[in-house]
Amino acid sequence: MRPRLQRPLRASTGGFALLYALMVLAVLAGAGAVVAQRWAEQVGRAREQQLLRVGDAMAKALADYRASTPSLDRRFPARLEDLVLDPRFGNPRHHLRQLYPDPMTGQTDWQLVRDAQGGIVGVRSRADRPTWRRTPQRLDFVDLPAATQVSQWMFTPRMPP
Repeated sequence: MRPRLQRPLRASTGGFALLYALMVLAVLAGAGAVVAQRWAEQVGRAREQQLLRVGDAMAKALADYRASTPSLDRRFPARLEDLVLDPRFGNPRHHLRQLYPDPMTGQTDWQLVRDAQGGIVGVRSRADRPTWRRTPQRLDFVDLPAATQVSQWMFTPRMPP
């Protein structure tokens, strides 16, 4: 009788290693999705905060322009560019350093709010993104109502009584 040759035992862990690798990839993908969501939330909050700062600066510039009108007929500017370089005086006045872009769109495509004479009394964003702040906001020069979209915030200066 011949002795039987024993076959080497095969490791049956090949399938488990693949399953383990797939589980690790699934956990990493889930963690990556959470990180991406948090990052997008932080960027959205920062843009909203920047919108409030820029909108308040625009409202201050509009109020300064109107208050510096040399006549009794206080008017708002007809163009936003007049806030950067006020052409009504011999020495140029700058109510704004530059025409700030809308932080939500990245462009200077503000929606203008005009009065009956055609002057710009305020600006608002064209973006229809939801707000993070849902309560009324009192800034230095603007009072904003509670809003669900950033386009609902109208940055018009608080007028003295």
